[in-house]
Amino acid sequence: MLLDQLSGDVVFSPYGLHRALSVIRGGATGETRRALERFEMPPEVPGVVSAQAAWLHEDYRPGRKLRLDTGPLDLEAINAWSSEHTRGMIPRILESLDPDEVFVLTDAEYLDAKWQRPFEDTRPAPFEGVGDVPMMSVEGTFEYADGAVRLPYSEHDLRFVATLGEPGERDWARGHGTVELPRFTVESSIDVNEVLGLSFETGHDLDELIEGPGAKGISRILQRARVDVDEEGTRAAATTAVMARAVAFIQPQFHIVFDRPFTWAIEHAPTGTVLFAGRVVNPVQRRD
Repeated sequence: MLLDQLSGDVVFSPYGLHRALSVIRGGATGETRRALERFEMPPEVPGVVSAQAAWLHEDYRPGRKLRLDTGPLDLEAINAWSSEHTRGMIPRILESLDPDEVFVLTDAEYLDAKWQRPFEDTRPAPFEGVGDVPMMSVEGTFEYADGAVRLPYSEHDLRFVATLGEPGERDWARGHGTVELPRFTVESSIDVNEVLGLSFETGHDLDELIEGPGAKGISRILQRARVDVDEEGTRAAATTAVMARAVAFIQPQFHIVFDRPFTWAIEHAPTGTVLFAGRVVNPVQRRD
């Protein structure tokens, strides 16, 4: 499980990660498909607002197995999409695009769930290793186990499961009691390739997803997520981005200095019609 590989305060969306990588797996072939075999499309969950899109460099087109809305590969457009579909909770998913990256798939997840029984009586209380934090309290009938509780939300059969100690199988019962839970916000940015040890070769495994020049391969998988838990309920959001590179895409660099006589033309690009033409032998500045 991804959570086992992370330390400290963390939030991530297995749901969003599986949704994003299942699209790649569904269109990939060869070793890339085999590496993503465990990432199947999860069922749609009521109450979670989901969106997906793909972004392509101008020299590339959607392959026959890419059935998402597509847009131009533009960093600000991608980040604006993330902000819109997470209600501003993930305002930026990418800080930059690498020069050879020609494709981005984005998946956004957003949840706004109210408690079936809201918390109240929030007051400062000690939290181990931290000191006093805002501690909320709720009394009611809940499912509980040794050091664990299930708190229902008001709609869609969703519930919040909190566990002290290691997660695992427990004998759940139902009873009346009091739960004290800190109010909290957590934000995370996760390099999924690094955490899960995923690596991908360039080749032709993505040709049915991305049409265009060069051998292609997945370069990065990133996820940013945030959760806010308070007396009224929970807001959570995540954006996952899967980037692909084309190894032949990097264009050669050049430096041309027009320091000797040269010819020039002004032409209409679509038709090649030359509107003006000339030669410069002795450059002189304009005289008014």
